[in-house]
Amino acid sequence: MVKYKVEVDLKTCVSTGACFTTDSMHFKAGKNQQSNTVGGETDESKSSRVFEDDKLAEAQEGAKACPVSAIAVTQM
Repeated sequence: MVKYKVEVDLKTCVSTGACFTTDSMHFKAGKNQQSNTVGGETDESKSSRVFEDDKLAEAQEGAKACPVSAIAVTQM
């Protein structure tokens, strides 16, 4: 198992849906169709969650799909 943090900068997110179309395991549509982490904590500026599973590559692909680089995936 790998532990990693997924964080979406909601001030940068432009609501294309590319992340949750690519990876619905980690990302979902939130308020105003902005990306939110599945099961994560969300406030006005960010949505984040620490995951512990073998799906790090999928989260990284979802982050790469973002056209404005609003998503960070950090292995812990």
